[in-house]
Amino acid sequence: MPRNLPPLNPLRAFEAAGRLGSFTRAAEELNVSHSAISRHIRGLEKRLNVHLFRTQKSGVALTEQGQIYLGQITPALDQIAIATDALTSAPKGVVTMTTESAVAQKWLVPRLPRLKAAHPEIDLRLSITTEVMDIEAHDFDLGLRYLRTHPDEGYDMLFPSLVRAFAAPNFAPIVGSETDLKVLATGPLIEEATFRLWPEWFSKSGLKEVPTLDPPHPLGALLSIQSAVAGLGAVLMDKHLCQIEVETGALVSLNDVEIPFGGYYLATNQRAGRRRAVRVVREWLQQEAQSPEGVATA
Repeated sequence: MPRNLPPLNPLRAFEAAGRLGSFTRAAEELNVSHSAISRHIRGLEKRLNVHLFRTQKSGVALTEQGQIYLGQITPALDQIAIATDALTSAPKGVVTMTTESAVAQKWLVPRLPRLKAAHPEIDLRLSITTEVMDIEAHDFDLGLRYLRTHPDEGYDMLFPSLVRAFAAPNFAPIVGSETDLKVLATGPLIEEATFRLWPEWFSKSGLKEVPTLDPPHPLGALLSIQSAVAGLGAVLMDKHLCQIEVETGALVSLNDVEIPFGGYYLATNQRAGRRRAVRVVREWLQQEAQSPEGVATA
């Protein structure tokens, strides 16, 4: 018995409009006119003899039947796309990402040769900004950001920020094999702009009476790391951002105390996330975040 299937184009129009909540955005995603989306959906409603959308002041919204149908159609179309991708050639195309300078320079860029080697047909283009961008409004495919608290939705944590104390070799006072905390507390200490964690670090490290600390004016992450490498003081910094300096011997970790302080999160543009190249980059980022492999020789 043949399947009772409507034509594919009306299904794609309905799924895109329902998922995006807009006929206009569905038309942009499918590269057709607004009237074509409307025509396809009217034809699908007539075929199914149901109302899938209702008109409201802000545009259109799914009816109850439309919501049920969308919940079943979207996974089915996603599965068709995945099965089709598996039979086609290697993923290719431009993938755009917005991120901030510290994580780009210290974590992402040193790993990009591995992405290029694995997927040479993908062109990852970075936009570096301190502003937390709305990736859908600004039409980025991916967004990688440090966030102090876990967002409600729309983000996947790549890795937590774990803050440690670092210094140039021979900078910190050492007694035996351990850092002399009392002497270290007299400074100089470097403080990253978003951290105020030296008192907590000294306390967790075992210094019973933490003196009044007087770090200089807070610096940005990159300048903080550079200052520590230059021997200007000990710095508290996310260990992921100091990995290259530790691997090359420019910095040493003063002990094993780690302070959780937010994390690095990945956002995926809902429209772009269905492109194979975007999915591949997203999965690669997740794998890199979990990989213990170093970056100095990447």
